[in-house]
Amino acid sequence: MRDVDPKIRQAWRKHLRGSLVGPDDEGYDDARRVFNGMIDKRPEAIVRCRGVADVMAAVRFAREADLPVAIRGGGHGVTGSAVAEGSLVVDLSAMQGVRVDLARGTARAEGGAT
Repeated sequence: MRDVDPKIRQAWRKHLRGSLVGPDDEGYDDARRVFNGMIDKRPEAIVRCRGVADVMAAVRFAREADLPVAIRGGGHGVTGSAVAEGSLVVDLSAMQGVRVDLARGTARAEGGAT
């Protein structure tokens, strides 16, 4: 694992519909906060995904930067595993869509749905 150069984080931003928040960005402390207030971890960056393409880009970023990945869904995990020290957090909390197909008897929920 390594620290990601702020210039590289800036280049990643152009590939996202959502946003990328790093330690030097305004809102970083809010973005890394989880439901359990006892958890205080500092990820290398947080990708606030708005769709599947952002999730795919975040995984590519993590692989390119050799960063571990933490997944944040609805944000109510007690253990704090939604953030990890020095990781790239893939934040799905804005992806809250739910689709129900009554004819097929199926439902699809995005990763941030609560």
